[in-house]
Amino acid sequence: MHKRHTFHILIALMVFGVTGCTEDEQFLEDNISVDVEEQPANSDAPQQEASNLAPNDATLFRMGDWSVVEQLVKANSGKVVVIDIWSTYCAPCMQEFPRLIELQEKHGDAIKCVSFNINYAGLPDQTPESDIEFIEPFLKKHGDSVEHLVSTVTDEAIYEKLGIYAIPAVLIYDMEGKLVHKVLEENAYESTVSPSVSKMLNSKNHQGESNES
Repeated sequence: MHKRHTFHILIALMVFGVTGCTEDEQFLEDNISVDVEEQPANSDAPQQEASNLAPNDATLFRMGDWSVVEQLVKANSGKVVVIDIWSTYCAPCMQEFPRLIELQEKHGDAIKCVSFNINYAGLPDQTPESDIEFIEPFLKKHGDSVEHLVSTVTDEAIYEKLGIYAIPAVLIYDMEGKLVHKVLEENAYESTVSPSVSKMLNSKNHQGESNES
């Protein structure tokens, strides 16, 4: 489980160039690749911001705070909504990420799956767009079958807003938009998320059959 303190320690290690990789760090290295155009050390060329992404890249994700998630839940009334809160600094999050895609593909229009990235920590000289170079390649790898959001508020603000202390974290909302499950564990999809979603959808189908008879 990726705790808030671990998140900041990892950033500190990156900043000060500590060598050596843990198993989780090696996973991150293997799963994030960034294409960097070689430039002279004294180049004055401005770095690309998220707003300058090519149109097809810009539509891969949206940036916003938690109110965007709340709007999505409301807009998808009648569906089960699954929100996966993750970061590229969290190896277990990235290992579980494909399960979110599989869940959406399995149940189709009956559910709405959303990924919500919380890389932004509010560190000095950091903006919500600072880690797009790491986030975007990972999202491209997994495609756009689910909706991707990138937080414009800090990870700590999200922790406090949701009353969670670590990620991976998966939230499940029922067809009426009520939060019914808050799953804070590794292997969450196999143990809790997938069975819970299937049970909720089966219950809805049985209720529909009862109303028809």
